Amino acid sequence: MSKRDRLFIILSYLTIYVVWGSTYFAIKHAVETIPPYYVIGFRFTTGGLILLLLSYLTGRIKSLPTLREIGSALFLGVFLLVIGNGLITVAEQEVDSYLASLTVAATPIFVAFFDRVLIGKRISLLRVAAIAIGLAGVALLLYDGHSLSSSLTPEILMVVGGVASWAFATSLGHRLHVYKDSMVNSSMQMIFVGIIGLIASSFLYPPLRQVLPGISGNSGLGLAYLILFGSLAYAAYNYLIAHEPAARAISYSLVNPVIALLLGLLLGNESPAPLLAAGLPLILIGVFLMLYGEASLERIKRALER
Repeated sequence: MSKRDRLFIILSYLTIYVVWGSTYFAIKHAVETIPPYYVIGFRFTTGGLILLLLSYLTGRIKSLPTLREIGSALFLGVFLLVIGNGLITVAEQEVDSYLASLTVAATPIFVAFFDRVLIGKRISLLRVAAIAIGLAGVALLLYDGHSLSSSLTPEILMVVGGVASWAFATSLGHRLHVYKDSMVNSSMQMIFVGIIGLIASSFLYPPLRQVLPGISGNSGLGLAYLILFGSLAYAAYNYLIAHEPAARAISYSLVNPVIALLLGLLLGNESPAPLLAAGLPLILIGVFLMLYGEASLERIKRALER
C-alpha cells in the first residue's frame, strides 16, 4: 500500500468518526427554525447530487440503472432515510442530539434481530447476549427516572421507530438487486428521498417563501454542514469499504456516540439522562460484542492453543 493510500485511509477514518458523530448535533440546530422534512429534502437532494457528480467524475457510472435497480434504491431510500432518518430528524425538535445518537448506536443489534426474524439468519449465543446487553443499555438510557409511561414520549418512540426502520431496510437490503456501485446507488437513494422530502414539506408546512425569512443563521449552518460534510463523510465511508476490512470500517458505530455525547453535553448545553452512566457502557459493550465478539473469541482460542 502506498503512502498516499495510507494517508487517504487515515483521513477517511477521521472524517467518518468526527463528521458522522456530529451530524445529530447539526440536525438539532437545523430543525430549530427549519421544518424537519425541509431539512430532509434539501439535505439529501443536494447531497445526492454531490455524490452523483463525484461518481461521474471518478468514472463509477458504468451504465444506466435498470428499473429494478431504481425500484430498489427507492425502497431503501424510503425506509432508510424518509422514515429512518426522517423520524429521528422530527424527534430532534424535542430530543437531545446525544440521546438520539446513542439510541442509533444500537442499530447493529436491531439489524441482528431483523436478520433472524425476516431471513432466518442464525444468531449465536454470544450475539443473543449482545442484543440483551445493548437493549438493556438503551432502556436505561431512555428511562427518565420517573416512570415508563413518562419515559416513552412520542419523540422517543420516533427515534426508536427510526432505528427500527433503518435496521429493517439494512436487513432486507442484502436481498435486493441494487446498482453495482454503492456510491451511485446511494446517490440515487438520496436524490429520491430529497424529492420526497420536498414534496411532503409542501403539504406539511407553509410555503418555502414563508419559511425562509424565519431561518436562523444557526439552522442554516447546521443544514449546510449536513449537506457538505455529510456527503463528504459518505464518500469517505465508500472509500474505506473498498480499501479496508468491513469489520474495521464499521468501527464508526463505536466512536460516533462518544463524539455526539461530548458535543451535546459540552457545546449544546444538553442535560445528561439520569441513567446515562449505566446505559452508555452497556450499549457500547453490546455493539462491540455484536461486531467483534466472535472474532475476539477466536483470537483468544488461538492464543490459548499455542
